[in-house]
Amino acid sequence: MDELEFRRRIYADPETTDNDVVDAAKQDDNKRKFWNEQIQLDRQLRKAVKVDVPEDLSHRLIWQQSASEFKRYQKRSRWYMALAASVAFTFGIGFTMWYHQPISIGGQALAHMQYAETERAHSLLPVNLEMVNAKLASFGASFTDMIGEVEVANYCHLSTVRSLHLIVNTPQGKMSVFIVPERGDIRVPSEFDDKQYHGESMKLTHANVMVVGSKDADLSEMKKQVSEKIQFSI
Repeated sequence: MDELEFRRRIYADPETTDNDVVDAAKQDDNKRKFWNEQIQLDRQLRKAVKVDVPEDLSHRLIWQQSASEFKRYQKRSRWYMALAASVAFTFGIGFTMWYHQPISIGGQALAHMQYAETERAHSLLPVNLEMVNAKLASFGASFTDMIGEVEVANYCHLSTVRSLHLIVNTPQGKMSVFIVPERGDIRVPSEFDDKQYHGESMKLTHANVMVVGSKDADLSEMKKQVSEKIQFSI
């Protein structure tokens, strides 16, 4: 067996008992010396790595693993908390924006209706056709005749639009009629309601008319009265 093959076999297994390796060592003092050196080195290495295991090693390992898992849990918890806080913040901002967003013009008309029973005319004079037309004149409009028993005729603002609010007594209860001058940035819904009232609108030449009554009231007759009796000079 040549030197290279002998060394390769010894490196692979210093404790080998293969006959050809043993025979080669018997026939060559250098090979035998090399083999003995490798056996001693291998035993020293084994002795060096042979360390007594502490009795509490298992407990330490379990604690270390638990501590590591706890740290990972803390990191995950902080991440989840941060995510939850972010979601809550986003929701809070969205809710605040929703809560504080302007009420629609239909909602404002319904809100005015809440006070129809208590609202009083700004003037002590009785409401008649002349008074109503005097107020409508600023809109370039007038009525040819009264649309019913008008109790109140006051200016109000719906979505920043100066409008005329008429409170009319009808067989179906009080109704509100709003004359809203046309403005390009204001969209008036055709129908709107809440739990107590409902309203309908109609588009005329230079204005929108909104009529609001109780939930079960038929608004068609009042809409007809307004459309037939209002006229515009502009």
